[in-house]
Amino acid sequence: MFGPKSMNKALCGCGALVDLDTSVVQRKKGLGKRVECVSCRNRRVATEREMLDRHFQGIDEEEHAFL
Repeated sequence: MFGPKSMNKALCGCGALVDLDTSVVQRKKGLGKRVECVSCRNRRVATEREMLDRHFQGIDEEEHAFL
């Protein structure tokens, strides 16, 4: 839990290099997920949250396009 950890450098889809713990990189690969930099992850989470908010408010994608 404490002490030196094995770190890997990974390439995000936007081209940024990311320093991640080796176990995190292996877990993401095992789950078929992409490695993301902080900016890309924040953008993805914000987009997903906005989509969920619209869904639970009953706003369709078509209605949202006209707002």
